[in-house]
Amino acid sequence: MSKKEILAQEDLEITAATAGAAPIILPGRVISIFPALAHRNFQLYFAGQAISLIGFWLQQVGMGWYVFQLTHSAFWVGTVAALGGLPFLFVTPFAGVFIDKVNRQNLLIWTQVVDAFIALVLGALIITHSAGLAIIIPLVAVNGLIGAVDLPARLTFIVEMVGKRDLASAIPINNAVFNGARFVGPALAGALIASFGVGWTFILNALSYIPGIWAIYAMRPVYNYRPEVDIHPLESLKTGLRYSFTHSQISIFITLAALSAIFIWPYQTLMPVIAQNVFHTGAGGYGSLLSAIGAGSLAGAIFASAMSRKDNKGILILAGLVISSLALILFTLNRNFAVAHVLLFIIGFALLIEVATLNTLVQLVSPDNMRGRIMAVYITMFVGMMPLGNALSGIIAQKTSAMFTIGLGAVIVFLVGIALYLKGTFSNFSKNDLPV
Repeated sequence: MSKKEILAQEDLEITAATAGAAPIILPGRVISIFPALAHRNFQLYFAGQAISLIGFWLQQVGMGWYVFQLTHSAFWVGTVAALGGLPFLFVTPFAGVFIDKVNRQNLLIWTQVVDAFIALVLGALIITHSAGLAIIIPLVAVNGLIGAVDLPARLTFIVEMVGKRDLASAIPINNAVFNGARFVGPALAGALIASFGVGWTFILNALSYIPGIWAIYAMRPVYNYRPEVDIHPLESLKTGLRYSFTHSQISIFITLAALSAIFIWPYQTLMPVIAQNVFHTGAGGYGSLLSAIGAGSLAGAIFASAMSRKDNKGILILAGLVISSLALILFTLNRNFAVAHVLLFIIGFALLIEVATLNTLVQLVSPDNMRGRIMAVYITMFVGMMPLGNALSGIIAQKTSAMFTIGLGAVIVFLVGIALYLKGTFSNFSKNDLPV
């Protein structure tokens, strides 16, 4: 298909995306910066996720705080977080094959229903003082199993909401919603835990799924996607894996994602330990630190969306990688609570730019018929590697300190980033090098 024909097809998708019930009319300047918000489907998704993800962050903060208060152990904080993420390492590659063959809209509705039920059960058990590690661990593992299917399906479904033309805008906005909720959720969680108890963070998370489920149900997918139904699942899996690890650009993207997941992102898992042992603060201070990360991530996501049609995307990846690692090194040397908030804002900003750009480039490079499998591989190497990073960081922090562990990972990533820059790795990711 010629470039002209592809663009014509995209115009049809855009027309279809805004058909039916009229979307909310936004100012032209807003649409020019965030074109994905012109789509009815994406407006529904935006509204539903804005509420649902606040609940998600309530539970994330609640779980970390509850496990630490239950065990007073950095090891168990890291281990529980690792167990929740392990399915992303072992299940997600197979989930990608499944995602490429089914109706993603229906799949997302069911994953949300199950997640809501688990949150409700956890909340009830914690409120009734019935939730020890023996109960928490299997429920967290099931939650992770659902997430291992939900996340690649959700990211792949974005193209069905808006078409490929506005995909590069939709992905950073999706990250902006996630991190905007991270700004609100932790602060709300801290107040909620202090006032009513940690169990209510799980109950409110369960209720927050309702608008998200309705929004997905109300969407009208517009992208003309035809799943591969005649290929054996194992052959389909091998094809996706082979393409992901041999493609010159995708292989670099997933390697960078794995590097950050193992050595950088565990800093968030260790934040309950840092809040109490380093800054000597309670649940409110812990939520405040996470909110600083969320605020920076929100700013980074908005910046990445505004840059979605710009060139030199390799520079964005490099900047995110280097700035985040340097800011983390400074964070480990700092003992001032206010300065910690500033550094965490910078860390959240830089990491989000790196992640949003990598996510966008992976989706743009991926062929339509393999997008689910390739995104599953990407998520496996990013989210799936986080349990290993969390477990490793928990062990090292138990033997040394949380600050030393974070600083060590940041130094490793910084040195690797500089080495890749000197090799010219980041010079090949401009918009002219990518498919239409």
